[in-house]
Amino acid sequence: MITALPIEGKPLCMSTDSEGWRQQMEALIGMSPQEPEVEDGGKKDRVPAGTPFTWIAANFAHCPEDADDEVIQRYARVYMWYVISRTIFADGTGKNAPWMWLKALIVFDNKFSWGSAALAYLYQQLDDACRRTTKDGGVGGCMLLLSVWSWERLPVGRPKSSQWNTWDDHGNPIRQPTWAYKWDLVSEVASEVNLLYKQYTNEMDSLTPEQVEWEPYGVGQTLVMHTRSSSIHYACRKDIFG
Repeated sequence: MITALPIEGKPLCMSTDSEGWRQQMEALIGMSPQEPEVEDGGKKDRVPAGTPFTWIAANFAHCPEDADDEVIQRYARVYMWYVISRTIFADGTGKNAPWMWLKALIVFDNKFSWGSAALAYLYQQLDDACRRTTKDGGVGGCMLLLSVWSWERLPVGRPKSSQWNTWDDHGNPIRQPTWAYKWDLVSEVASEVNLLYKQYTNEMDSLTPEQVEWEPYGVGQTLVMHTRSSSIHYACRKDIFG
């Protein structure tokens, strides 16, 4: 409905053990970030299992024109790792691509239920943020999913949606817009952040069940011509990485 991620397929279950992750990364994509240098007598800092987005951009921004199939697959794998780590499985820092998501892409056609994994990961991130499990507590996960869900269901912090443009899917059902397209053009909110936060929390605290939208997405609505957005998106039944 919102992300068009596959909801059918195998659960995305794997070991999150990061021992030897640098060697595994080198075997998979040909290189890994260097270990941080430690001065004499210094203490070695604990480094997350993964790499900064800047490292990916510096080393995999352009695939060589004369690349063979193996190199093309390597660049494609890194690109997908970069995208899902920044959008679907963001870690809240906005800086790193965790190793485990590259690990999930070892085999392209695993036919995982990526939509289920995205929702579960978002729940985990929301739980961690609410309980502030770290001193720099933040929220990760798919913010597009959370934002559109909130705007559709709750009359709090909701921007004003403008008229969307006509969408041309060129006869390809996988290119049909998701329900998120309804919020493609919205009015900007310009105000002081702390003031907005206080207003938002006050409105959330006073929210009643009658103010919440409980009906399925798009009941009685059509998003664009020939597209019934209240139905499951075509891509949700497909394997996007297969």
